[in-house]
Amino acid sequence: MALRSPIYLDTETLLAQAEYHEIEVSRQADIVEKTVRKRSGGGKAGISGLTMNASVGTDVEYQSTYKLEPKEKATASKVIDSLIADGAVTVNPDDNTALSKDDLIEIEGITRITAASLAGKMFFVFRRLMDDADVDLETISDLNVEALPVAEQLKQVYLRNELLPIPLLLELTGSTLPQKVYVNVRPDHFIDEASANRVEGELRVLGNVERLIPEGDEGYISAEEWLLYDWEHIMRRKLMPQIGDIVEDVMVNQLELDLPAEDVHAFIAGPAIIVNAIALY
Repeated sequence: MALRSPIYLDTETLLAQAEYHEIEVSRQADIVEKTVRKRSGGGKAGISGLTMNASVGTDVEYQSTYKLEPKEKATASKVIDSLIADGAVTVNPDDNTALSKDDLIEIEGITRITAASLAGKMFFVFRRLMDDADVDLETISDLNVEALPVAEQLKQVYLRNELLPIPLLLELTGSTLPQKVYVNVRPDHFIDEASANRVEGELRVLGNVERLIPEGDEGYISAEEWLLYDWEHIMRRKLMPQIGDIVEDVMVNQLELDLPAEDVHAFIAGPAIIVNAIALY
């Protein structure tokens, strides 16, 4: 098979799968982490009459990336080939394939970032602002983006290509599966560069099945994992009922972002499958 050039590789999980399936790995991957990039700034941010120090909130931290040397790239590609050859990976499953949780699959299609992940960027900014101030959670729904000195941070988040250190939810279309396919891309496993333009387009995904969502009245799950990553449980419970209104007010009305109605907002509806990405190439 041809040498793969992954843009994203969770090496630890890939090698764990190789160990589990008794695939011999001739050389452990030598991973060199790059320094995390940050933007810095300062000022005061006012929310509903309250003021908070935004000096920490305006430091935008992006995902760390790492370098994969040619030998390590070849090793990863050989491990994937061996997993497929041993029947551990189902390649391009279709409507006749009986899938179960944790199954390894390789699937191909066109990927794009979902609305839930676009909104997740905004809530990542809000949470970091709240880290430095005693702000009532309810005031988030009253944000006036243009009145905030932190508006520059929001511009960085939405106008730059860099990905934030939060999970990314992609939708993959054009696959051989009949149901919708979503890909959960965990942070800090991108190779060389973590940017939005690298994860949208024609890709193959190697990963394990995380969720199988049936159709029907109970065929849905909350998208809070991508909307409110790293938020405390009680705060999630308070915010989720008003997520739709906040997204509509801030992202659609104030930031003027186009979020298709049929996209993932607060929930993922079935029939659908969620795959945890191990490699993207």
